[in-house]
Amino acid sequence: MKEWCFENDLHKIDNSCWNLLEEGVKSHRSQFHYGVFATLDQDFPAARTVIIRSVNPELRTISFNTDIRSPKFQQLAENPKVSWLFYDASLRIQLRCKAVASLHVHDPIAQEGWEKARLNCKITYTAPTAPGTQLDAPFLLDLNQLDISDEKLVEARNNFSVVQTKVVSLDWCFLHHKGNRRAYIDYEKNEKKWIQV
Repeated sequence: MKEWCFENDLHKIDNSCWNLLEEGVKSHRSQFHYGVFATLDQDFPAARTVIIRSVNPELRTISFNTDIRSPKFQQLAENPKVSWLFYDASLRIQLRCKAVASLHVHDPIAQEGWEKARLNCKITYTAPTAPGTQLDAPFLLDLNQLDISDEKLVEARNNFSVVQTKVVSLDWCFLHHKGNRRAYIDYEKNEKKWIQV
């Protein structure tokens, strides 16, 4: 168990949360590698699991990649206010973040994301129809193909985007038989405080 979870140091908790998020980018074994990302779809929340691709603690950003044809891309274009949920069962830590998203398609942020992406990830952006399209039968892409054409890669790049989210607040919750703790960090107001679990 991480001993910092039991300490009454809000600054250390803030830093440790970002360390966990950074570890989520570096290791697919981290339970923070996947996050639940929620947008607003008309009047209802729409949540899905995404893989976090980059984290910047100084800028307080969490980013992931998505297809520009996906419903979430349009939802973000209409309302950039989002929320994140991460949970590590081994640490018993839940992390909820409120954030504001920005969309990156043909700019340096998107290009950097594209260059870092593995080939099997790039292949997913060659699907002939948009994510969420109804199909008569499953459409399976061979993600292990190595002979993808330059033309297909250009097509994939045109469908690729990076969603960068700037975290405005962080809600940390630690549930344990030795004592529950919950902290709230508001970056806009520059406030850190304990709250009831």
